[in-house]
Amino acid sequence: MTAPPGAEASLDSAKWGAPQVTIATRAGPASIWLLRAADSVFVVARMPDRTPSWADALSLCLDVSGDGAQAPAHDDFQFTLRRVLDSSVVYRGRNGRWQPPLDDPDWRIGAVHAGGGWEAASKSDSAGWTLVLRLDPAWLVGEGRRPPGIAFIVHNDDPSSWGAWPSGPAGPPPQDLDRTPVAWARVQPPT
Repeated sequence: MTAPPGAEASLDSAKWGAPQVTIATRAGPASIWLLRAADSVFVVARMPDRTPSWADALSLCLDVSGDGAQAPAHDDFQFTLRRVLDSSVVYRGRNGRWQPPLDDPDWRIGAVHAGGGWEAASKSDSAGWTLVLRLDPAWLVGEGRRPPGIAFIVHNDDPSSWGAWPSGPAGPPPQDLDRTPVAWARVQPPT
């Protein structure tokens, strides 16, 4: 990919290929692409959802060291990116739990929509919403020979429903996938 995607851009399966991840939701399949352009990795997601709510969200869970812990650890991050980005939060694992920045439960990213090595943009329309998350490649390097772990959770507020990837018959329910890094998929960053 030569140019980075924007939140306003049309999704381009001809140029980008089929989405690497498809998540079944009550509103239809959510599509997620992992793309590389210049010096960045992009997560582009399209969620079908005709009932806009600030609580609609896509969570991207990353195990940056690839150690696959049983519960969130210091090397694990959860980007809970809401349809209304100002309400989004980026958590870090600590002692088996997710901790908000500065241990402040009311912390939100606000109008900045960016942080250490990432930035996000979103766009809503009558059929759903699109999210573009730019990550510095360091987020997806892994450690040693271990590739990073990754998981996605989609929340649709109306009706209140969850969809997740990866999923399996023995795996956790979609709304609990974020608490089990050992169940996350291993990923090779796009080149």
